[in-house]
Amino acid sequence: MSVEKHGNRLRVLIADDDEQILECYQGAFGRSEATSTMATLDSLEADLFDPKTDIKETPEFDVVSCSQGEDAITLAEQAAQEDHPFDVVILDVRMPPGIDGVEAGTRIRKLDPNVEIVFVTGFSDISREELAKRIPPPMKLHYYDKPLSFTQLVKDVASMIEAN
Repeated sequence: MSVEKHGNRLRVLIADDDEQILECYQGAFGRSEATSTMATLDSLEADLFDPKTDIKETPEFDVVSCSQGEDAITLAEQAAQEDHPFDVVILDVRMPPGIDGVEAGTRIRKLDPNVEIVFVTGFSDISREELAKRIPPPMKLHYYDKPLSFTQLVKDVASMIEAN
């Protein structure tokens, strides 16, 4: 596991124990030909129907992924030591057999109080309120239920960073 520096691109760390879901994240945050085509179509649509609309291009992301909470903490520590922290950390709540995403998020927040943390889960065994109590501040904490729209998540992540 290593963290590479790539200029001003947004840095995203993703931890999920399901390899197929990690691949979906990689595809969603990656700059594919389909993503570029959609951006071009959005721009053309704005020019045709509302030339005053300023279409914001989806930012480019550097994505680092792992399958366990301990690995996510190690990557966040390494990024902090290199003075190149992640902008967003996306954590699955459950990642057996190791620590869960909540514990990983708690420890990552101690390393970097400014990081946006996104929890994704298929289970409702921990409430948003409980997460906010355990991992403040609540305005830097986000929660998504599986199944989720990866396209919407990418847009939301870009908005989280833009708001800061």
